[in-house]
Amino acid sequence: MKKYAVYWILGALLILQGCGAREVFTGAETGGELPKSPSAPASSVQLPAPSADSYKMPDVVPHLEVSVGGTTFEAQTGSFCWSDNKKGIGVCADAAAMPPSFEDVKVKPFANAGDEIALAWSGDPPDSVHSIAYFPGTERPVEAIELRDGKLRVAAGKGDQLYEVTATWPQGTVPFFFGIRADAEENAANAEEADSALRKLAWEAMPESDRASVVGDWWEAEIDVPGFHPAGLSAVDGEGEVIELPSADPEQLRKVTFHTKNEPKLGPMVAVIDRESRDLLGWLLRD
Repeated sequence: MKKYAVYWILGALLILQGCGAREVFTGAETGGELPKSPSAPASSVQLPAPSADSYKMPDVVPHLEVSVGGTTFEAQTGSFCWSDNKKGIGVCADAAAMPPSFEDVKVKPFANAGDEIALAWSGDPPDSVHSIAYFPGTERPVEAIELRDGKLRVAAGKGDQLYEVTATWPQGTVPFFFGIRADAEENAANAEEADSALRKLAWEAMPESDRASVVGDWWEAEIDVPGFHPAGLSAVDGEGEVIELPSADPEQLRKVTFHTKNEPKLGPMVAVIDRESRDLLGWLLRD
């Protein structure tokens, strides 16, 4: 009996020793690295891919319309991501620079310090809006611009001003940019002088046979704001030949419009002029 009792005790000790054993990883078996846990399966929900067009503004994303200094235009956007789970929409767009340079801002109207800047959204208004102004080419620090009743005010001082309006909705945050050339009184005088020169250039280039049909005085011809894209449009050059207008910087072009007696049938006479070189690119084809 004593022999069997000794065997039973030894067996119990061996079992207890096995239960208390722990596997120790020294790294030798894995080349010096601790074992890795199995990787989790990749999620089927991924971030939307960036837009191929860095300036694309999807229709689902609200647009910002700005009115200042007598000019109304659409502000351009910076980088953003927009996700609407209810509509199953997700889109991202990347801008070349944040913020853009003043030269890269497409529309830069003249205005005076203190002038009202009205903001209008194409869809639901944002939950929050944060506005700041940059002053390119100066050491003046960035300034926060207060939004009151959906309106901003042109910052004090003269010179170029770049505005960033960052709006946030539940679907995402979108930064909008636009520029202003402050001190409109002086700039407007220079602009009017330049516009008068363009009107005169267009009038003198107009064929004699067409001048008799113009309604009103030539110096009252309308001049459109920047933003005209001529590429692909047909026109008539100074020799009467039909040409296709070349691609050009919209900021450099102006359309000078003369209203005519036969406008109901043919439309107005519209000259396209490069304001920097003072070259007449052509007359847009009439109906």
